[in-house]
Amino acid sequence: MSSFRSRCSALHMAALSVLAMAAAPAAQAQAPQTPTSSAPQAAAVRGSSVAHVVKQGETLDSLCKQFKIVPVQCAQVAYFNQLGNAQLPAPGNTVYVPLNLLPGKPQQARLIQTAGEVQVNGQSVRAGAYLGENTRIAAQDNSSAVVELADGSRVKVLPASVADIVQSRSYTAPDANSSGKVMQWIGSKIRLVQGAVESAVKKRDAAPSDAQKPVEVETVTSLIGVRGTQFRVAAADPFVPHDRAEVLEGSVSNINTWKHSEIMLQAGQGAIVDPNSSAMQAQALLPAPTVPQQGQVVRRPDPRWSFGPVPGAVAYRVMAARDAAFDTIEFSEKSSLPQADLSRLPDGIWHVRARAVNAQGLEGFDAASTIELRPPAWILRNASVQNIQGRPHLLWTDISTANFQPLPGTTTVTLDISRKQNFDVPLAQLQTTENSIQLPRIGPGRYYLRMEVDNDAIKNKESQIFVLDLPAHTQHQAYNLLLQNAPQ
Repeated sequence: MSSFRSRCSALHMAALSVLAMAAAPAAQAQAPQTPTSSAPQAAAVRGSSVAHVVKQGETLDSLCKQFKIVPVQCAQVAYFNQLGNAQLPAPGNTVYVPLNLLPGKPQQARLIQTAGEVQVNGQSVRAGAYLGENTRIAAQDNSSAVVELADGSRVKVLPASVADIVQSRSYTAPDANSSGKVMQWIGSKIRLVQGAVESAVKKRDAAPSDAQKPVEVETVTSLIGVRGTQFRVAAADPFVPHDRAEVLEGSVSNINTWKHSEIMLQAGQGAIVDPNSSAMQAQALLPAPTVPQQGQVVRRPDPRWSFGPVPGAVAYRVMAARDAAFDTIEFSEKSSLPQADLSRLPDGIWHVRARAVNAQGLEGFDAASTIELRPPAWILRNASVQNIQGRPHLLWTDISTANFQPLPGTTTVTLDISRKQNFDVPLAQLQTTENSIQLPRIGPGRYYLRMEVDNDAIKNKESQIFVLDLPAHTQHQAYNLLLQNAPQ
């Protein structure tokens, strides 16, 4: 997979070059050579270029001098705009200056939050590290990182994801609205290699906010340009074969760099990018699930967090973090059911969120809550099944609280026995206040034992399920089979 991604990434960069030098200006070249406006207009950053409205008496050479482009590169401006005679169009028309021709000053990003194992260029790092261009951030499974870009925008690298800082620079360009003055901005580009990122791009109030895209995220097949918005980008994986984008706030420009097609996505919309098709369709994101109220207690040994199903969902994404902003994500998994097994998380307070996934793989809006993951309310100590006088007996030394304190007073144990883990066909139900129960005559095979403890120290009754594998020919042989928690 990694070698495939590397080959695709190389092809993608080539495609981006072709798109920047040919596709975008093509539309402008077909525009009428007549003034579109008599009023001066400020240049505006548009993806990989700067838009500039031609003024009276302006030439290609004078434009290059304004933008401080060295003479040997001035011809690239003409090529970029498909100016066959190297002459600027009539005043009032727009030309585009490639961003890579402008003098730019490298700016550093900063790693402001990490959770789990995060690497920068193959080396383990912690929060606080500064990141320059050509830096790779890799978050391992159940790990995440938050990168603050030079303009204050933030990019979250989600678990099992890899992202590169391709560009982080400050730029200047002439401001046509103010003679002798320049506009300044910071541009950043992130390349998503695998996994997914969540971005919160800082809003711009001053010019040239009209078309400025201070942050771009590229994948193998797409280029997403944004300003002042919250969005997610995910790379293709074995379960979803297409790159995809989801917008939570604001809007983004989503370009299929293989087919040179573009679509604008508004808040609440997403789209997949197919390298074999130029057609892209905005789809409404699925609504957020209904989740339990804050502070729900989830107990082991089966710590499942469940929530309401969403019509149209084929799967669900669940994340868990230590903070409400989900900057320290330590768990991210998909499930076909509206629930998540949190057994890998340690005990404590967790912020959890869930979102529905549609048939195309687009992930919808989040619903968040908090849970407290706790040990079981009671523990069955030294439990085993033994052959006593030809009959199986369940025995245990005692039943204690999670901190191994004996339960006070009388404890009533209710035991259900079944061949099936869902207990839809129970074989027997038994009850005792002792430390043992004689089981019915059962033959060899797998059985499930569901135990419920009733004691004044247990505020909320809970059941635990154990598995019993009874070997053959046990009726007249001594054995001592330790009980194990049932597999989930």
